[in-house]
Amino acid sequence: MRLVVDENMAAGRRAFAAFGDVVTVPGREIDTEDVSRADALMVRSVTRVDRALLGGSHVRFVGTATSGFDHIDHEWLADRGIGFAYAPGCNASAVADWVIAALAALHAAGRRRFGSGSVGVVGAGHVGARVARRLGALGYSVRLCDPPRAEAEGGEGFVDLATALESDVVTLHVPLVDEGPYRTRGLIDGAALERMPAGSVLMNAARGGVVDEDALATRLDDGPDLVTAIDTWAGEPAIDAGLLPRIDLATPHIAGHTVEGRLRGTAIVAKAAARHFGIANGWDWCSELPPAPGAASGTDPVEAVLSAWDPRADDGRLRGLLRQPPGERGRGFDRIRASCPQRREFGSVRVGGDAPAEIEATGLGVSDPNDRID
Repeated sequence: MRLVVDENMAAGRRAFAAFGDVVTVPGREIDTEDVSRADALMVRSVTRVDRALLGGSHVRFVGTATSGFDHIDHEWLADRGIGFAYAPGCNASAVADWVIAALAALHAAGRRRFGSGSVGVVGAGHVGARVARRLGALGYSVRLCDPPRAEAEGGEGFVDLATALESDVVTLHVPLVDEGPYRTRGLIDGAALERMPAGSVLMNAARGGVVDEDALATRLDDGPDLVTAIDTWAGEPAIDAGLLPRIDLATPHIAGHTVEGRLRGTAIVAKAAARHFGIANGWDWCSELPPAPGAASGTDPVEAVLSAWDPRADDGRLRGLLRQPPGERGRGFDRIRASCPQRREFGSVRVGGDAPAEIEATGLGVSDPNDRID
């Protein structure tokens, strides 16, 4: 059996060694020639998988080690009888860490007080639900906005988008949907941005296309009264170099990129592939984990969070794109994204035994049972 695997998939060679011949290729470079003799394809978010890629191949299974799958034409795969798996929730803790660390960094910059006010969580799936629990434990008043869930579950406990947008913080955790009643492309448009109060925070760790970046640039041009923390960008890897300098905290689509989250994603699709092909695969993702990181410092929650991981370092790396020639910035974005230092989830970080409850509420030293791979 021959498998083509994105070279950036965590432990990809070892995870799929029991399947047969593993060929690794950069995700953006996987083409029809690479998959022409493959039995399975394992990707991350940068590879578009559809008829154009697989139409002439014999691929029988596709896995994406990501929590979303808008880069996969899964309906076409189903029509062709090609098995498919993704990894919902694999990076939920990692993205929740990013939200908390971004809020801590904004506090340190004097842009928004940490641990107080209301937060509108738009999208309450694996990631949004985790974010809501963590922010609620920190003392934020949480407003959940998820129209599909509200319709299915009766609406109790949910607010509409207009109400969520009136919060002190709005954080986006929706999939990118292009059509239908729950379309999310351009969800945060000019009208939505105008509803956000002066001094409020917009955070996007979902997909770049969820925010209308032209409308965001216009709103930011009107004055510095909107605070922004952005991890995902329209047009990746060729992001808008004109918008980047206006963002308060900018990271290169790495909110979900913890050691644990990436390995968990690989493990989920490897297990699904093993079931599909009837192969016994004894690879254990936990065996890939490096030693636990050092203890967080300080008794102040903001200090403790930023000692565990400070997103401002990745912000500085991303802003380095502006020093590169325009034609090099797309490749530069991918290089920066791939070369960011490996980061551990907050649940892996040791804290002192007498740490205040506020520090434990950030997730430091507390692992979530939902992160297990059974």
